Amino acid sequence: MRNIRWLPLLLAAALLLSACGGREAPQEEGGFRLWFAADDKQAGYGHGPALDSEAYLGDGEPGPEELLSALLAGPTQEGLRSPFPRGVALRQWSWDEERPGVLLVGLSEQYGALADVSLTLADYCIVLTLAQVEGVETVEISTQGYQASYRSHQLLDPQEAVLQDELAETVP
Repeated sequence: MRNIRWLPLLLAAALLLSACGGREAPQEEGGFRLWFAADDKQAGYGHGPALDSEAYLGDGEPGPEELLSALLAGPTQEGLRSPFPRGVALRQWSWDEERPGVLLVGLSEQYGALADVSLTLADYCIVLTLAQVEGVETVEISTQGYQASYRSHQLLDPQEAVLQDELAETVP
């Protein structure tokens, strides 16, 4: 019975993610993207996507640490905003030796301040960004060594994020 109180929040998060973009996840040939929250305060925003991306501008083939560092530094493109609380830092990342394809990400305590839709948006900015790294199938995020107990599941899959609402694009 205790878990049922989170059902409305999970449904709201699922609904929000269903509006997470008006296009497929872009990745140019050899290019990586950093995912951020769309700035809903910009002029003409309306009911646009919840998430959007910008090009990763680093050199060479980035790994998880480089992508996470660029992501936590915040967006450079207008119309995007960081979904992370001020001061969030990467504490560690590693591959899960017992579960191939699982990347473990440990963040500083500030990340633990996120909840509800804010946590969902921040989680999927990380997941969509890291999913571009070869071998990453799912991501597990912890804060100070602990996982958020109010997530419905801990292994976050980039395929769970709906980035294109095909029904909204059809003309009646």
